[in-house]
Amino acid sequence: RRKYGEIFFDKKHLPEAGNRLVAEGLFLALRENNFFEETLDVKQPERKNESYKRSLTEEQMQELDSYKQMLSELWKNEMRESQDVGAIVMNCNPFTLGLRYLIEQAAKRCEQLLLFVVQEDKSFFPFHDRIELVRQGVHDLSNVSVVGSGKFIISSLTFQSYFNKAMLQDRTIDCTDDVTLFVNEIAPAANITKRFVGEEPLDNVTNQYNRTLEKILPLNGIEFVEIPRVKSGETVISASEVRRLLEEKKWDEIRKFVPESTLRYLEDKFS
Repeated sequence: RRKYGEIFFDKKHLPEAGNRLVAEGLFLALRENNFFEETLDVKQPERKNESYKRSLTEEQMQELDSYKQMLSELWKNEMRESQDVGAIVMNCNPFTLGLRYLIEQAAKRCEQLLLFVVQEDKSFFPFHDRIELVRQGVHDLSNVSVVGSGKFIISSLTFQSYFNKAMLQDRTIDCTDDVTLFVNEIAPAANITKRFVGEEPLDNVTNQYNRTLEKILPLNGIEFVEIPRVKSGETVISASEVRRLLEEKKWDEIRKFVPESTLRYLEDKFS
């Protein structure tokens, strides 16, 4: 009391002098326990966020292990244990010239490129057709491999918001579970060192996903590469634009947006 004056207003509330006394006590305790030995410019190792594991059942963890084993075998055999593996995750709903451009640009920047086609069947075109169109569309690129994304990359299990994008364009979305699962589980299985995305000026949900990738991947030793979208005239080539043109049966316009293999598929199915 001689040093600080009145400590309490009452038994529960401290005035300024009382708060100062508490702060000094905390400071002394921290100093005595060597809290201040680490300098502020020393970068501490990032802790891997594994919150996604809490939502996975034992059966799903076993499925994840099997999926990782498949990727590991693919890396050892088809990709010849390359130390320069890039990856793209794409829905391809349907496969367009814009997606072909993204793949071509990515394939030039890595030794092997792994394409994950979103496997969840919640798109306009079914997964079986989408992945077949991708395979046909990249068959001439010798360093490109195509696989389904399984249940663990952009799925209802890891990123439900992706499949409700139309209703969430004005919302802030959280996709950290999907990204950290990719970083901790998927990328090491296939030795992925780069992830490529297409610039996304139209879809706010996908753009937020890209920004999360941009933030988290480099912290974990994976290069993030964003490639500008290609246009036809003044229009960005996108799968959503192809679907819109398809509704209006504007085949002359559709031809400008898709490769021959996709065009044949669309004509057989819808014309």
